[in-house]
This record gives sequence, structure tokens and C-alpha cells, in this order.
Amino acid sequence: MSKEELGRLTLITGSLDGKYTVSFMAKKLGISERQVKRLKRAVRENGDGAVIHGNSGRHPANYKSEELRGRIIGLKRSSNYDDANFTYFRELLLERENIKIGYTTLSAILKDAGIVSKKTHRKGGRLFKRRKRRSAFGELLQADATPYDWWGTGARQALHGYIDDATGRLVGLYMCQNECLQGYLEALRQVLSNYGIPIDVYTDKAGLFFVNNKKPEHWTLDEQLAGKSLDKTRFGAIADELGINLIMAHSPQAKGRIERVWGTLQDRLPTYFKLNGITTMELFNVLAPQVMDWFNQHFAVEPESAETSFVPLSGENNLDTLLAVKHERTTDAADQRSDGCFSFQNITFEIDADKAIAKKKIVFMFSERIGFRALYDKKYYPVKPLDFLNDSQGLPAVTKLLLTNFYLADGKAIPQPFVGRG
Repeated sequence: MSKEELGRLTLITGSLDGKYTVSFMAKKLGISERQVKRLKRAVRENGDGAVIHGNSGRHPANYKSEELRGRIIGLKRSSNYDDANFTYFRELLLERENIKIGYTTLSAILKDAGIVSKKTHRKGGRLFKRRKRRSAFGELLQADATPYDWWGTGARQALHGYIDDATGRLVGLYMCQNECLQGYLEALRQVLSNYGIPIDVYTDKAGLFFVNNKKPEHWTLDEQLAGKSLDKTRFGAIADELGINLIMAHSPQAKGRIERVWGTLQDRLPTYFKLNGITTMELFNVLAPQVMDWFNQHFAVEPESAETSFVPLSGENNLDTLLAVKHERTTDAADQRSDGCFSFQNITFEIDADKAIAKKKIVFMFSERIGFRALYDKKYYPVKPLDFLNDSQGLPAVTKLLLTNFYLADGKAIPQPFVGRG
């Protein structure tokens, strides 16, 4: 019998002996006079046990057996689930272990066992009002990248992504060693291949997207009247070619939706990787569509409008050449050695063409997918570097050099001077 029940019994016994009135008892116990009379009658007929609550000694309705509690605790401490927060662990229990349990009950079981959820909740600080979603799928994409130790090895890789503003759907994901042009272009390849061309893309102010060499307030009057725009990066040039409008965000909060996506993925992907055998960045990039489907099934919402704003990609667009680094050059005059040579970053290149291309304007392009190419008169020609030592263990040294400096360079690192071949 608890102290509360013992005190109640003392009062009721005193009332039976005539020490306390019914009204006094009702006020003292915080119950109605009718309930007091019922308790007095129960004690008179059944003895002291009448004041003991009917559930005393019983487990609550939501109590889980010791065996099930032990199983849940064991699973949470296993290598498969130890990184999962309580919410994700509850989902995994239902999906993979056929255990249905409420969050409050699960939390109590785990906390009683000394297990604390890894997910922390924001306390205090400045609150930002969420911007209303765009109405149609494909009307606005938010682009960003997040570096994270996805496999718990201490090494961080950057996950690049695009999320649709209207639905919260992930439409492109690609992982690289650091935030770079390749990551954004390969994720964009997924968007263009699977959905088409979006109207707007919301990005941060990184140099991958905008050349911020002159602030608008420093433009001359003539430049303002002429509607001067910022110089174009390679990403900006591709956006122009596709008709995508780039919007610059001036703070992380402006792209709040994709910032929250990164928090969710950092919280859940390490566990997802372990459960699905994804152990490397290269394997992730192969299985990125599967990861996006998994995310969208859990978090995507229906758009306000049933119409899509994605514009179908023209059959004339070759994504391999579209998503390559491009530079305009003029070939040298013909000589005895070749009539299709040009220089780029102090490296001499030769065009392998079936006709003379001397003193002609060409577009030099390169990427991991296409290698080196030259576009002249609407035709693509192979290009090879001259007088540059090759690496016997894989890609030619010049290929690695140019890809590293123009395609794989860290978009958030301090730019280093390019070191070409003198």
C-alpha cells in the first residue's frame, strides 16, 4: 500500500469512527461527497484493501514484455542501428524487424537502458519564417552541397544535391571528394535526364555559380543603364544555354529546405548505408536513384499544382558535351608539324581532324566523361596534348591536371594559382 493510499485509509477509518464529516472528507480528498460515501461503504464491507487502486501491481496497457524490451535494446546497441536516432530507429523496427511500438514507449525503454538519442534539437536562437513553397513541380530547385563523414572513417566527402521546392523531392544527388563543379553537373545530369529543365535554380554565392568580381553598387552609370550582369562561370553558362534562371541566396536560411534535408541525410544515411551495404562513394553514386526514392517516399509532399514546370530536354542536347568545361581558342597557323594546334594553360594541344583547321576559332572542352574534345564547324574532334609526359598508372598527367583545376577543384577552398607546363 502506497503512502497516498495509507493516508486515505486513515481518513476513511476516522470518518467511520465519527471523527470527520462527509463534507470535510470530500474537501480533504478532493472528491465528491458521493465518492466519500462509496469509499466508506467499501471499507466497511471489504476492509482495508478497498482503498488500493485496481491497477496496483499491474503493468500499464502499453507495457512491453521483458523479452521484447531486451530485444529492442539489443538491436539499438548493434552495429546496424547504433547510429540511428530514436525516430528513425522506430521506423526501422517496423520495416525490418516487424516490431510496432509508439515513440514515447520506445524512448522510455531506451532511456531506462541509458541510451540517448543522437539527434539534438535546436534550443532558442533566432527563428526564421519559412517561405511559402512554389506551387508546381520543377518551378524552383534549391542546389547545395554538404561535406560529412558518411562512413565514420574521419574522411569527409561532399554530397551535392537538388531538391524541388514545391514537393521537397530530391531530384539529383552526387558525391565527390569536395564541393566542386563535377558534383553539381553530375547531379544536374540526373535532373535533366529524369525530369527536364527547371525554371529557376536557387544557389548560394559560391564562385562555382557566380563571378563576384564587382559588386552592383560599384558599377558605373553606363553599366547600370546597359543592364550589365555578372560574368558567367561554367555553371552559369550552362544555365544560360538551357534557359535556367539562377537566383543567388544571401544566407543559408534562404535555402532552408535543402539545409534541413542535409540534416536529415546526415542523421539517417550512415545507418542506411550499413543496412544496404553501401561502403564507398563510387557505389553510392551508382545507387543514388535508390537513395532518392527512399528519401522521397518518406518526406516528399504533394505540390499545390498538378502541372509540372519542367521543360522537356531537346533531343539536340548531348549531356556529355553540354556538361563539360568549355573554353574558346584559336588554332595556330599551319606548319610542318601540324595545322590544328592550340595552347591552353601553357600546354600545347593537337586536334585530330580529317581536314585543315589552321587559324580557326574552336571550342576546347573536357570532362571525365568525354576526355578532350574540340568543337569546330558543328563537329567534335578528338584532342591530344603534345610534349607532356603521361602517367603510366592511368589518366595522362595533363588530364589529371586540368580536371583537378577546372572540374574537381574545391569550390569553397581558397583558389590556388594554376601551375601549367612552362
